[in-house]
Amino acid sequence: MTERHEKLTDRTVAPAHAIAPAPRTAPAKARVVAVDVTRGVALLGMLAANVFDPLNSNGTPSIAVMTVIGRSATLFAFVAGLTLALTTGGRHPVQGPARKAAAAGLAVRALLIATIGLALGNLDASGNVDVILAYYGMFFLLAIPLIGLKPRTLACIAGGLVVVAPLAQLVTFRLGMQPASGSDPTLSAPFTNPVGLVLQLFVTGDYPAVVYLIYICAGLAIGRLDLSSIKVAVRLLAGGAALAAAAWEASWVLLFPLGGIHHLQAAADPGTPAQMTNQIVWDPNQVGSWWWLALRAHHTGTPFDAMHTLGVAMAVLGVVILATRLRIIRRLLWPVAIAGSMTLTIYSAHTVVLNTPLQNDNPYALYGGLVAGALTFAVVWHRFVMAQGPLERMVAKGSGSTRSAVMSQLTRTQGEPRPRLTFRTR
Repeated sequence: MTERHEKLTDRTVAPAHAIAPAPRTAPAKARVVAVDVTRGVALLGMLAANVFDPLNSNGTPSIAVMTVIGRSATLFAFVAGLTLALTTGGRHPVQGPARKAAAAGLAVRALLIATIGLALGNLDASGNVDVILAYYGMFFLLAIPLIGLKPRTLACIAGGLVVVAPLAQLVTFRLGMQPASGSDPTLSAPFTNPVGLVLQLFVTGDYPAVVYLIYICAGLAIGRLDLSSIKVAVRLLAGGAALAAAAWEASWVLLFPLGGIHHLQAAADPGTPAQMTNQIVWDPNQVGSWWWLALRAHHTGTPFDAMHTLGVAMAVLGVVILATRLRIIRRLLWPVAIAGSMTLTIYSAHTVVLNTPLQNDNPYALYGGLVAGALTFAVVWHRFVMAQGPLERMVAKGSGSTRSAVMSQLTRTQGEPRPRLTFRTR
């Protein structure tokens, strides 16, 4: 959920909506198109995740849970990290005054997005959507100290969080600190329960920042690489696919051949029949058993879930980078790229729609309508109004103005001559 890239430094990349670039600049612009297309794919996946149920009526896993649920939200966070890298210098992270200005702009962006998310939380009283935007605000605030770090350092932080984040969650399970499922934070929460709000956004909520920082860090690290390189794209595809498959298979070995599923059945809620292994594996309740760490289920944040979804995100980016190097593919994916540049607006709009009588009992018709509406709005708005969506424009103006003002102040302060020191002699 990030706004369009701003022309803030000489190193900032060209606008992502330039789908038909001149051959001379094709790799650089295709790189940005790939980021927008990847974000658009994540958007379409999140729409599906909020429309379709994870389990079928007979308890078997649905197509949605086997494809997009869990993976789309983590892909969104991963692309958010990529965008942060691109807007803070790309392969050359901003330093000095530029870094301080970027941090100030990022803080304002985080607060604006979080406010939109809290407002949608008030609207989503029935819990039809697990609104992610307030959590995104926390992600961006926590990313401020990370924007100047090297890719190797960011990768190490992500690796450490793969281990630490699930343990932090497990502690909250044992302490009974989890909020009710689907309880979105609202505008009143900062005033009525600020400690509870921070705890929910950081570790106990639907999209805990302690887990999603894994994807932010990984996205930042990869965004510092040369994404116009075919070699980098192939490595992302191959490495991501290998990581996703390895995590999935390792979880399967722990759960079934080594008997972890039986321990989870014993620790599950009393209302979960022992024979419903699909419920435990694909859509589990929060349990205090250490075997919970062996799950790969969506939104659990376990080491295997984190590694699998991160691998999927890397592979998707690699595929998109390779595909969008072809002009015909870029043209075909143009509506998805445009929608990917307006995810804040479209995501907010879909939350409103899912809390009105417009939704119906046919999830396929509802999803088709949401996708058609999202793509049509994005293309029409981009063609006749502006490249940015309305909410993206608002956030961009606030964060960009702050960044420019801080940079101007720092430059002016550093440009002032230092006062001369004089010493009196007797």
